[in-house]
Amino acid sequence: MLTEQLLKYPGFLYQVGGTYYYLGKWICKECTETDATDCVMMYHMCRSGQEEPDTCMYFNKIRAYSDFALEAPCNPAKVKTDMNALLEGLSASALASLEKEVQCFADDYIKYC
Repeated sequence: MLTEQLLKYPGFLYQVGGTYYYLGKWICKECTETDATDCVMMYHMCRSGQEEPDTCMYFNKIRAYSDFALEAPCNPAKVKTDMNALLEGLSASALASLEKEVQCFADDYIKYC
């Protein structure tokens, strides 16, 4: 079910266990860029502090990093297969954490997009 939810949204950067991944409609790719991963930390920190302008800024920066990480041509079948494999390999706690992050994204997507 989480795969289908992620495939409905544009790409965003999520922390999955100790690794960061771009996940979304057209992307399932590991991220190793420090600038992008730092934005995720700042996004969650601002979101927790209810700092709306900064949360919005970091949300949109992460969206931009996700768009720049896209590779052409897109292969939707491979994205779905890779995402299923990633999610199936997660522990229950890592999956619960990702589900929480996706819910935060969904709530903020309505506000900021």
